[in-house]
Amino acid sequence: MQRSEVNLGGEGEEPGVRNQQPEWVPTDPSWRSQRNEPWPQFAARVPDVDYVPNDLSAYPAESFDVVYTCSVPIDCPGVRGRPGLKSSDIKRILKSGGRWVNTEPLGQVTTWNKPV
Repeated sequence: MQRSEVNLGGEGEEPGVRNQQPEWVPTDPSWRSQRNEPWPQFAARVPDVDYVPNDLSAYPAESFDVVYTCSVPIDCPGVRGRPGLKSSDIKRILKSGGRWVNTEPLGQVTTWNKPV
């Protein structure tokens, strides 16, 4: 059985993993990736992206074996006054026994395993 993995707020930091960006990214002309790319350049470089709301309602419960987050706002306001991610939504989309891997801006990595 193939593992399902997603990188929330992802910009391709995890090769071969599905990436998620908020649904407003393609329509915001001021948005820039961490590489300072406007959306069209980012979309060409990272084509495997779901543009869904940060409440992650587009993903059913227990959808992913692994969830990656890297320098994204969690349980606090997001960018430009839009909502950030909620840890409860991340935990909801993790499969039983799944793992959440969070990397902070200075490289500190924390993990959380969903109980079986």
